[in-house]
Amino acid sequence: MINLKFEISNPWRSNKVWDILWNISGSVTKHKAIEFNGYRTTCHIINVEFDLRFQGDHAGARIMLGLFGYEVELHFYDMRHWDYDRHTWEMYNNESEVNRGRG
Repeated sequence: MINLKFEISNPWRSNKVWDILWNISGSVTKHKAIEFNGYRTTCHIINVEFDLRFQGDHAGARIMLGLFGYEVELHFYDMRHWDYDRHTWEMYNNESEVNRGRG
């Protein structure tokens, strides 16, 4: 896992408010997805984040950039969940297991 973060918080706002301005998402392959999101927030003046995970639920790359209360996020990730006991992606017998909330 690689996680880099630089932020300057807004000292005059103690409550964190997040409003989703837009969400554009879609599947790229059978297990990969991409999201492009926009937010309005009260907690950051400047925010720069980079997160890269190879294992774990929804592992992938995420970049978030924020300036004066507005942030954009680009997230490319694996839609599967991680089986921490077997150290691999969870496997499902059929689609009904996924729809019952197991995936």
